[in-house]
Amino acid sequence: MRFLDAYKKVNDALEWLLVAFTGVLILVIVAIPFAAAVVRYVTGEGYSWLAEFPPQIVPWVVFPLLGVVLRHDGHIAVDVLPHYVKGRTLTLLRAAILGFCVLAALAFAVFGWNTVLFFRQLGQMSATELEFPLWVLYVSYPLGFLLAANFALESLLQELAGTRAPRDAPAAE
Repeated sequence: MRFLDAYKKVNDALEWLLVAFTGVLILVIVAIPFAAAVVRYVTGEGYSWLAEFPPQIVPWVVFPLLGVVLRHDGHIAVDVLPHYVKGRTLTLLRAAILGFCVLAALAFAVFGWNTVLFFRQLGQMSATELEFPLWVLYVSYPLGFLLAANFALESLLQELAGTRAPRDAPAAE
């Protein structure tokens, strides 16, 4: 139990950092088009990188937050079986689903990392005003799924230990 408590505290801190990081990115995504409008109004000139940059950082918001959403059961789900089972069967069902989530997230992380390495070997640069290696855009994918696997593993261990908070929808009686 001590390990699980320490693991939860580490993931609490990691979640806080991820939410703060992605919150700053969302602020940037919103602020840059506003700044572009001000620059165009004041100087009469527009810079294409101000229009290109926000969509390019959206994956850095989406993928790192996958695990946070999974950790809080905030993902989209179709819950049929959990309404008809209870007790140990419900725990085993949730554990199986979380185990599958861990394995799937790890598979996506590995394949994503292979994709990043492939794009890095190609040496392609972005076709934007501010050039950068194209593989940088894809690093968020394996990183996000690695984080999702971490948070799913925490949820799985809590489910097996009986310390995971129950979902909003109670089991059918």
